[in-house]
Amino acid sequence: MSINTLPKIEITFSPAWWSAKYEMDFGFPECWQEPIRYTERDQEQRRLLFERFGDLGLGERDPKPNPLVGVEFGHRFMSAFWNCEVIYLPDQWPHATPYPDAASRVFHLDVPEMKHSFAVELAFRNAKILEDRYGKVNSAVNFGGPLNNAVSVLGEEIFALCASDVVLAQNVLRKMGEAVRLIYDEVECVINKIPPERRRAKDWGIGNCPVGQISPQMYQEVVLPVDIWFRNTFQEINSEANFNLHHCGIFHPYVEVYQKLHPTDIDVGPGTDLQKTRQAFPDARISAYFEPATLATMSRAQIDAEVKKMITDTLPVDRFTFIRAIEVGPELSDQTIYDLLTSTDRLISENFFEELGEYHQDKSN
Repeated sequence: MSINTLPKIEITFSPAWWSAKYEMDFGFPECWQEPIRYTERDQEQRRLLFERFGDLGLGERDPKPNPLVGVEFGHRFMSAFWNCEVIYLPDQWPHATPYPDAASRVFHLDVPEMKHSFAVELAFRNAKILEDRYGKVNSAVNFGGPLNNAVSVLGEEIFALCASDVVLAQNVLRKMGEAVRLIYDEVECVINKIPPERRRAKDWGIGNCPVGQISPQMYQEVVLPVDIWFRNTFQEINSEANFNLHHCGIFHPYVEVYQKLHPTDIDVGPGTDLQKTRQAFPDARISAYFEPATLATMSRAQIDAEVKKMITDTLPVDRFTFIRAIEVGPELSDQTIYDLLTSTDRLISENFFEELGEYHQDKSN
């Protein structure tokens, strides 16, 4: 195994980090909804990261524009499509407010019509502006999964439904999935010029961030059948396509019920028993997360020890793809960022991988 098969360490920075370090203000709609403005901000962020951490591989010296649509509401495009109010905060991602009358609306919930959607209108408007300006554009909606969307749109009411009315809860979850399929087909694929014959053969994934708020038994009885339908609806042509399961909470209590989704790639949250996860998914590519607040308190030696444990618990190394610290805030020092991103370099110098029998460095380069 070569150095290219070692897990990649990734770090991303929250709006709070950008606000504290560079006084960026995210608290008004224009900074998200005006496409030239947010494209240029992204370029500037990549340039600043290179200035600060270029020796660690972050950022770009001369970043080119990366014109995107679907980011006008941060991670909450689908909530905006469902006509939730989106609130813009100075140092946070945009926040979607669930329906105030969710308890009554679940009985007659239906997918909104695209022709009346401000979110859809804005996406196509911005796509034209960006393509005229840069000669290209891509759609990059953060779709999530049925339960993710239901929590964002309906708040705690979806959990009450899961406990009290399985049929109605599954109807709501399917509506959330149908909305994702509609936006994918009629917005994302149109903007990205994906022909109809390729729309059901792609790699796909489900974001299941809120699953940790229900029991594995409730997930299996209520949500899993919809998740299976949701997966199949995007891969009905190519059953061999990759399928990512993102569960950023503690994953291992759900390994048995999640096996029925047959994920090829798994993201698991801090606190997960990685040995149990690997035993349940021997062939899956696994990614694991550091919790940023905990990471901020760790010494270099503690970081290296945790990285070692992550790798050892998820062997073989070439099936452990990413170690991530996502949306870190200003409490994380530059030194800690350096220590995390150089951890595998130190493990290589200590012959850690050779001792595992899982690594050899190609010395011909």
